Order: sequence, then C-alpha cells, then structure tokens
Amino acid sequence: MTTHSAAHLARSREKIKRAWLLTWEHATHRPRALNRFVAIVSSRHSDTRVRTILEQYYVNNYLSIPEQFSYVKSKKRCPYKVQHCTVAVSEKLQKAASLPPQAPFSDSMIIGGNPWLWARIVHDLETWIDEDGGEHLKWKERENLLWEGDKITSDWREDSLIRCD
Repeated sequence: MTTHSAAHLARSREKIKRAWLLTWEHATHRPRALNRFVAIVSSRHSDTRVRTILEQYYVNNYLSIPEQFSYVKSKKRCPYKVQHCTVAVSEKLQKAASLPPQAPFSDSMIIGGNPWLWARIVHDLETWIDEDGGEHLKWKERENLLWEGDKITSDWREDSLIRCD
C-alpha cells in the first residue's frame, strides 16, 4: 500500500448504528485485540440466522478436519451447542409471571468452552484504519442486563479491538 493510500484510509471512518458482532473470547485472560475479531453481521438478520452463522464459524475455526467431516454428516456431533445468554429477571416479575431468575436473551449467544465464540448486538460501531494499517473497531454493548416489567434495562460499556497484519 502506498503512503498516500494509507494516509487516506487513516482519515476515513465508517459508522453503523447497530449490528451483530462476533468475537473470540477467553476466560483466563483478555488477549490483546489481535485475533479476537471474527465478523460483523447485519442486525437485520434474525437470531436464528445468526445462530447458524455462529455455529458454522465455530466449526470452521475450532474443530479438526475429521470433526468437521463428522459434523457435516450429523450436526449433533458438534461438541458444543449455541446457547443464548441470559438476563436477570427482577423478583417482582418472577413472582408476577412465575419466571425463573434468568431468562434467555436473543441479542446475545455463545458457542464453545474456552475460548468461546460470542455473537451479540452492539451499537454505535465505528471503524477506521490507522497509519500503520491497523484496522480499528469501537462499539458500545449492553451489560448487567435486567428484565424489569415489560422492558430490558442495562448498563452500557464501550469496547474496541485492533486487527493488524
């Protein structure tokens, strides 16, 4: 890439209001952003469609070739199943509607052990390329989800990653 192209790319920023973001996550440590990024998928896709995409990315990137071959013959052979993350249900709503303390949340799902692949709806995505060719992604996402009454409330946190060659 020429210096002129890199300088031009470093200035250009793209923004999206809402999308599905797929990333690899680890329980023991938070790796530097390198290799965390998997994909950005349109928020217009249903959680069922994203569930299929998530499972396929996991199979392609984590299972051995013989395991992938086995998976193609029978999807039941995948060692992990996609699971929806949950939201805490308020005590008042638990009593009023006979609900459990946790309920599935369709905007967030995972597959795998450690590491696992995580798909969730994120907001205010912004991307740009720096002078060194590093690809930046910044977004806001919900955390501390609570189902209170007829709506889901949450705190918001900002996160980011950089993908370099």
